[in-house]
Amino acid sequence: MLNIQDLSSGIRMIGLDRADKRNAIGVEMTLALEDVLLKTKADSTVKVIVFHGLGGHFCAGMDMKDFFDSSTRPPDVLQRARAATEHWRIQLLRQMPQKIFTAVEGYCLGGGLPILAASTAVVAQREAKLGLPEINFGFVAGGQILKAVGEVMSPRGLAYATLTGRPFNAEQAQRWGLVTQVVESDPLQQTLAIAKVSCIKAPK
Repeated sequence: MLNIQDLSSGIRMIGLDRADKRNAIGVEMTLALEDVLLKTKADSTVKVIVFHGLGGHFCAGMDMKDFFDSSTRPPDVLQRARAATEHWRIQLLRQMPQKIFTAVEGYCLGGGLPILAASTAVVAQREAKLGLPEINFGFVAGGQILKAVGEVMSPRGLAYATLTGRPFNAEQAQRWGLVTQVVESDPLQQTLAIAKVSCIKAPK
């Protein structure tokens, strides 16, 4: 579910690894994210976190079927997973002592956007598709996701995204404050380059 790599420069790469679901965050992944962020927060050897997705996409949002609609998991497991989601997404990401950099390609939707909102910098492939599609399923995106994304995204951009449910491209996301840099290809390598500079220039 997660692909973790530690580089000698003090960079921890956290790869979302559920390609068959476009890296949608399900129960196992959300528990793994909470665990790795707790461990990383306490690890002084890690200077920078780099988030990325494997399989051509960053994250297709939360896997709602795994959490709600058709889950066959015991109620206590689901309750624990939902609590873990709120913990890492709303609290841990904001409390991390390390800088966070994120590489985006393919889809980045819904529940994946708080990672971008908590990032120091976001590098997105020009062809990436971002969005808050909740209204397409009968409800308006709100709560802590909207609050987190609204802290970095322009009010009009956020209104467009939430009220239409339409995906927007990386250039629009950059204009609206959600993306730092747009690249033609290989956003992960560009992100790693920025992360390495950050490590080199960080105060001792």
